[in-house]
Amino acid sequence: MSASDDLRRFVRLLEDLFAGDPPPKRLLQVRPLLRLDAGESIDDVAPTSGYTRRKLLVWHQAIQAEGLASWLGKKKTPDEDRLKRARSGIAQMLLGELAERHFEDISTGRLGEIGYRIEDQRVGRTDTDYRLIDPDARAICRLNIKFHGTLFKQAQEYVGLPPEDCFALATYKIHGALQRQQEERLPFVFLIISVPDFPRDLVERNVSDDWTWLAAMSGRAEEERIASRLAREPWADQVKDRIRASEFRVLSARRAYGLLRDLLFDRVHALRLRGFNLLFRGAEINMHLSLSREMIGYSELIDLIRDRGPLEVAVRLDRGEI
Repeated sequence: MSASDDLRRFVRLLEDLFAGDPPPKRLLQVRPLLRLDAGESIDDVAPTSGYTRRKLLVWHQAIQAEGLASWLGKKKTPDEDRLKRARSGIAQMLLGELAERHFEDISTGRLGEIGYRIEDQRVGRTDTDYRLIDPDARAICRLNIKFHGTLFKQAQEYVGLPPEDCFALATYKIHGALQRQQEERLPFVFLIISVPDFPRDLVERNVSDDWTWLAAMSGRAEEERIASRLAREPWADQVKDRIRASEFRVLSARRAYGLLRDLLFDRVHALRLRGFNLLFRGAEINMHLSLSREMIGYSELIDLIRDRGPLEVAVRLDRGEI
């Protein structure tokens, strides 16, 4: 496609994605460039654009000379590999969003019954998705949601766990979570929702080429908005049903760290396999955990809070007993 074709496609998709909402900065920048591309004079375009004549001309010339991708700060126009990763990224964000919605629904009901609530912490997209708040507005713990949908088929062979009972958690995430806990003196908890053998291809099939291209040309904000858009489509209902039928499992950062320390060479097979990077290209260094034996259900955690109180539960989370 030509630079002009890319520019028109970019504007069309951004306008569709942000229809009815305040336009993002990029859309405000490219709209006047599209007018220049259509042959309007700079004298007509500049006064209503919010940008100087010189800036608009420099931008327009850069797009014509080097392409839209370069002007957007991308190394090159998205190739097949980049588009594949963009499609996969949108699918992952969609699954994460649906898991978060399911968690909010559960929490509103169960926690609300005993006077507790969750506090949304996702705006900054840090390592914390929510905080669990008691009736006196005190935080009990931080919560980080993980979606588990791809089975490690060789789990029994490499880490001694049945594939359906094995969850892989990156070792650096365990370390980072415990550091955060120690710095803030607030227990850090992983919430894992396991949907075994989830048909990820079902999601990826429904991510259009247009949305995939826009995600590859844009950034995280656009990817998240695309995922939210797809979550409202009818085909996503069967994805929601699979997620709603699944259970959240609870694992404190301290317990994850203790298991990592005690079972390092049993459960982190990357450390004992020669040529790991060749056998598992691109894989992270993961600790593999048992969903059934080393975690409890989220409903059990709520029951503990109700029966034993927030202080005892916070202490047990901090010590790694949960």
